[in-house]
Amino acid sequence: MKKSNIFVHIELSKFARELSADSSAMKDSLKAQAGYFNIITSKYFSDMLSTEWEDIAREVKIKGPKTDEQGRVIANAVIHTIDQMSQQQCRRLVERITSLQKKVQKEFD
Repeated sequence: MKKSNIFVHIELSKFARELSADSSAMKDSLKAQAGYFNIITSKYFSDMLSTEWEDIAREVKIKGPKTDEQGRVIANAVIHTIDQMSQQQCRRLVERITSLQKKVQKEFD
C-alpha cells in the first residue's frame, strides 16, 4: 500500500497545528491558512486518503471567487467560501482537517 508523501505529512501537520480550536477565532484561523488548500493536492495522499482531501478541498471552494461589480476577483474561492460559513461549519471543517492529519500521521508511525 502506498502511503502519503512526506510533503503532505509535513504541510498538513503545520496546517492543523495553526488552526485555532477557539470558536471565536476559528474562521480567521482558517482564512489565514487558506493557502494550504491550494498547495496541498490529493496526489500527495495515499489512495485511501486522497478522496477525503478532495472532498474537503471541494467543500471549501464551493462558493467560487467573490467578484466586484466589474467582475474583478476580490476574494479567492477559499476565502469567499469560508466567509460564508457558520461557526459550526468552520468547526466541522477544522475537525475534518485535524482528523485527516491524524490519519496521515498514522501512516508514518
